Amino acid sequence: MFSRAWGSALVVKALGRSVSYILMAKRLTSIWARVSTIQVTSLKNGYFLVRFSSGIDYERAVTDDPWMVGDNYLTVHPWTKDFNPYEYEISSTLVWARLLEIPIHYFHPVVVMKIGQRIGKLIRVVQATSTGARTDYARVCVQVDLTKPLLSKFSLHGKKYFIQYEGLEIFV
Repeated sequence: MFSRAWGSALVVKALGRSVSYILMAKRLTSIWARVSTIQVTSLKNGYFLVRFSSGIDYERAVTDDPWMVGDNYLTVHPWTKDFNPYEYEISSTLVWARLLEIPIHYFHPVVVMKIGQRIGKLIRVVQATSTGARTDYARVCVQVDLTKPLLSKFSLHGKKYFIQYEGLEIFV
C-alpha cells in the first residue's frame, strides 16, 4: 500500500558523474533539512531516495534553486511506487544559464524573461540581472529538456549572442 510517508519522497541523481552516498547524504542534509530531518537511501544506478519528515522542506527541495553537489546538477523528481532505477530516463533538469555579452539596454526583466523562455521553461531571473546591477552577463534559471540539443546561441535584433550553461559542459 502506498503510505502517506512515501508521498514526501524524491528520487535524486547527480548529472555527469557518480557521487558517493556519504557525500550525497551530507550535502542533501545541509541544504534540505531546514525544518526537520531527511532520510537518504542509496539506490541502484546512481540514484538516491530522499524521504522528508517536513512538507516545508519537501516543497523547498522541489521548487527552489537548481541543486548541485560539487559541480554536478541534481535531477530531482517525485518518487513513485513504480520507480525503477534501470529504466527511469532523466529527461529534464533545472539549470542556470548565462546570456553572454548582451548589451546593457537588454537587461530589462521582460527582455531577459523572453530570452529565457527560448531556452526552456523559465523558472527565475536573477535579481541582479533584472535590476541591471550586474551586466557582465544575464543569469536565468530554466528547466531544460535533456532529450533535445541545448540552445547554444540566440539572435536578438539581427545579432547573435551565446548561452553558457553552468555545470552542464558535458551536455553542450
